[in-house]
Amino acid sequence: MFFHNRFIELLEARGAAEVALQRGDELVRVGQLLAESQQLAAQLWRVGCRAGDRLVMASEPGPDFLRLIFATMILQCQVAIIDPEMGRDNYREKLRQFAPQWAIVDTRLLFLREHPLLRWIYLRWNKSGPYFPQTDAVKLISTGPRLPLWQKHQTLRQLKRAAPLPFNWQNGNPDHPYLVTYTSGTQSVPKGVVHRLSSLAHSIELIVDLLRSPGPQRVATHLPHFMLIGVCAGIPVHLWRPRATAAERLAFIRDQKISILFGPPAEYLELLGELQKRGEERFPDCLQHVLLGSAPVHVPFLERLIERLPAHTRITCLYGMTENLLVSTCDGRQKVEYPCRGDLLGRPAAGVNLEIAADGEILIQSPQLYRNYWHLNSRPHWHPTGDLGYLDEEQLLVLTGRKKEMIIRRNFNLYPALYEPTVKKIPGVTEAVFVGIYEEVLADEVVFLVIEGNEKLPLADLEKKLQRGIFSIDREAWPDRILQMAIPRSGRQQKVDRRTLKAQIRQNYSKQ
Repeated sequence: MFFHNRFIELLEARGAAEVALQRGDELVRVGQLLAESQQLAAQLWRVGCRAGDRLVMASEPGPDFLRLIFATMILQCQVAIIDPEMGRDNYREKLRQFAPQWAIVDTRLLFLREHPLLRWIYLRWNKSGPYFPQTDAVKLISTGPRLPLWQKHQTLRQLKRAAPLPFNWQNGNPDHPYLVTYTSGTQSVPKGVVHRLSSLAHSIELIVDLLRSPGPQRVATHLPHFMLIGVCAGIPVHLWRPRATAAERLAFIRDQKISILFGPPAEYLELLGELQKRGEERFPDCLQHVLLGSAPVHVPFLERLIERLPAHTRITCLYGMTENLLVSTCDGRQKVEYPCRGDLLGRPAAGVNLEIAADGEILIQSPQLYRNYWHLNSRPHWHPTGDLGYLDEEQLLVLTGRKKEMIIRRNFNLYPALYEPTVKKIPGVTEAVFVGIYEEVLADEVVFLVIEGNEKLPLADLEKKLQRGIFSIDREAWPDRILQMAIPRSGRQQKVDRRTLKAQIRQNYSKQ
């Protein structure tokens, strides 16, 4: 009925009075988090949720989100975390594929769904905002503020306030397929990565080892997975608003004495810009460790970051992917000074085995590796990363390129081959090519969509089609700019010459 697992062990190993999580004035201690998660699991079981049930979460990160993560682990559900801002049609397709039996949904999303006039205004005014579609065969549990809702459903508040139930542990199955995370995919074939409890625990503990250092530590985040990492590491987690300004975040770091930050380079760029605006030379001295992940970490960006960090601040660059969360790590200052060809990714994490295929592709095998894709029953023994690289004389992993065309912007891997066929179905479009141009000022890639057509197409109309309807694509794949121009081709088969196209865009458009 209620299953013990490695995540519960890590929580139990901490002192009950230690701070687990803080958001504003709300303080959650370890003992409280453990007890409330157990009781929430018991209440979910009381209303019919069972081991193996499929449950989708569409609620904002915070203390309740963390309680639900531990509770569903205890019940051994199958949980999908799908970003409701990815695009409404794509979100609906992913829900259809996962076919949840339960949905934990923010009341603001349910409110829109139940009030036709407000929904009509919202959908017309906000073309890209989140929306939870009507799902008939799903039992709803609402989170968030109190709102007038008509549809019969259970509220998380009711479950938390219900009379305590007896609780007995059983040994859990570490290979239980717990988490489904959706990565880049087409509307027709969503790509859900299934992780076992054991593979997640292995990844979390490897990152926890990176965080541990002498003295008191505090981590700031708004990301659900880093909330879990901080709690498992025994480090108090301070939540800031996801849309906090750079000025607010710098003040938060200073006032809360934050020692650890984690995120993609784009998030640090805003902070660097704010420091420059204020005429301040450095981040606050309390900052001891910066972790950079979920995107390429280019040397020009690192050089700018190092100039603004205190000399004692460690920089750790993480290389990983949804299928295997941590492949390798390297020191940011070492990366800047690396003399050899390619982009230094560093030393493989413990337990990660690497092979370099005959064509140079990096293959991995490790205890962290995903179980399978949701729509497939198995995976290859060696996972092909799609990245090209080599191991240097010190057995450090070095990236030299990508086997397939792929654009990484912020936290998202954009595979042009997944989206170009959809764009080419739009009436009037004869060819479509996604191109990424790295911009040093942004420390990120700018995404261009280049199209050819039978006639001059209204670009604003094309943009609307990409955002909603039968031609919509993932929100994170929306281009920054759409260009209509002649697309260069080469070879006997006149294939698209992406290298020449990229050079043309870089020369003529990227600086405009």
